[in-house]
Amino acid sequence: MPFIKAYRWIVPALLFTAVLLVLRLFMTGTVTFFFLSWNIFLAVLPLYFSHKLEGVSMGAFRAAVLLALWLIFFPNAMYIVTDLFHLRKHTGIPLWYDLLLLMSAALTGIVMGFVSLHNVERWLMQWLQPRYTHLIVFVLFLLCGYGIYMGRYLRWNSWDVVVQPYALLADVRTHVVHPFRNIDCWLVTILFGMWLHILYYYFRRAGKIMEGEIK
Repeated sequence: MPFIKAYRWIVPALLFTAVLLVLRLFMTGTVTFFFLSWNIFLAVLPLYFSHKLEGVSMGAFRAAVLLALWLIFFPNAMYIVTDLFHLRKHTGIPLWYDLLLLMSAALTGIVMGFVSLHNVERWLMQWLQPRYTHLIVFVLFLLCGYGIYMGRYLRWNSWDVVVQPYALLADVRTHVVHPFRNIDCWLVTILFGMWLHILYYYFRRAGKIMEGEIK
């Protein structure tokens, strides 16, 4: 099934955020939050890569490439929630409007991230036992929490895995070798990872309820 057709249901949320951004531009004459459009684009990428996994065998080179690309960009979908740090009073715009804009972008990113993970989880279920898949999902959320920390506080980008791999690995090594000097890093990793895992559980549970699978 073509990607756009499969996920056309997410278009209204994307359009809503886009309209809020454009209206804000006209009301304030500034592009303060236009970085959200780039962040949302990055959040679409893991959904795209996970969609392309359908029908690919686990041992195929294409599967390894798609999974690697998905994992690299997956934290971007969740990262948008930290853009709430930018919420503050700006001239010419109500605070509630910016809150709505940031929440709209954040929730859209999280939903796309959860759907992409669900695609990966279903794909893994074809080859692995459920207990192993569930463990992998939990580890993926911890990696996502770590990615959020690296992006928000150290300003690393997903493509730096290729562009600046040695500098990136140096930071990772520092966090691993000196964990007590980097408490904030591990708190963000663990707490954000656990929070997202809980949200994902509710996301899947709600989907089953709506499908009538749970009475």
